[in-house]
Amino acid sequence: MWNKIRVITMVGTALILNACTSYNPHGYMNYQTYTWNGEPLYPESYDASYTYRDYEREKKPVVVPETYHVGAYHSPARAKDRDRNWVQSQNPSNYTIELAEGDKASKVASKLVKAPKNDRRAQVKYEQNGTTRYKGVYGSYPSYEAAQQALKTLPEEVREGAKIESWGSVQRVAD
Repeated sequence: MWNKIRVITMVGTALILNACTSYNPHGYMNYQTYTWNGEPLYPESYDASYTYRDYEREKKPVVVPETYHVGAYHSPARAKDRDRNWVQSQNPSNYTIELAEGDKASKVASKLVKAPKNDRRAQVKYEQNGTTRYKGVYGSYPSYEAAQQALKTLPEEVREGAKIESWGSVQRVAD
């Protein structure tokens, strides 16, 4: 009885192992391999050579806004350079609101961050009596009255200590 069970087990094992080694051109058992244009992407042998000649990438142009890349090397402009350029490009007879002034850039920046985002802000670096100082300016207005009107609309914590100044005076001290 045990001999019959051994023989049946041996024959069954041989049949199962034989099924694993049978030729099947489409991959494991009856599963279809991944193909592209009829060629398998994952060949089961190392003797096949596949190239990327059939897999041309679609070439799309990348559109980068002109304001992003400026300068000789077309690298992004630093914030302080953009601020300096904006300040220098203003009409000297127009007005701005000076929100903060001091010797710590971080304190001036913290005041500028609290200002509403609906108008342009800039931090200006300048020298006074041999020390580096900073001004935080907000907006550009064609008249003193327009600047006063804008100053009245600012939140109380931003308006505290703010004053109206002409762009000419800001540009004279700016580096």
